[in-house]
Amino acid sequence: AQAKGANRVVVATVTDLQSAFGENDFGDRLILSRVTFRVDETMKGPQQDTVVVTLEGGTVGDLTLDVSDMPTMEKGQRAVLFLTSSRAGGIIPYRRGAGVLNLDADDRVRGTDLTLDEIRAAVKAAQAGGNQ
Repeated sequence: AQAKGANRVVVATVTDLQSAFGENDFGDRLILSRVTFRVDETMKGPQQDTVVVTLEGGTVGDLTLDVSDMPTMEKGQRAVLFLTSSRAGGIIPYRRGAGVLNLDADDRVRGTDLTLDEIRAAVKAAQAGGNQ
């Protein structure tokens, strides 16, 4: 279902992370992180070398905001990203934290038995299902 709803699905690696105060789509003032990813593989959507995704949470100075349903990211982290556009025109994870699947060294989603190959198959099946 995520693959159907998301505009883009990519496998990507974090190359840069910058946090600042900002507002989310609902007007809440909080810390937002602009995470730059190098796109390693595009499963759905336009081919691009990099993508910048806005995630809620991060650290500004000595103030850290942890958002319970959003993953924490660090440089070098690989993830499968299910992406959509925010109301403000940026790129955000589709269905919040559920749209970011962090991968371990064996290309499994952290904390699960789900493999990158299984995700690829699911995305392909969703696209064959006649959406977009």
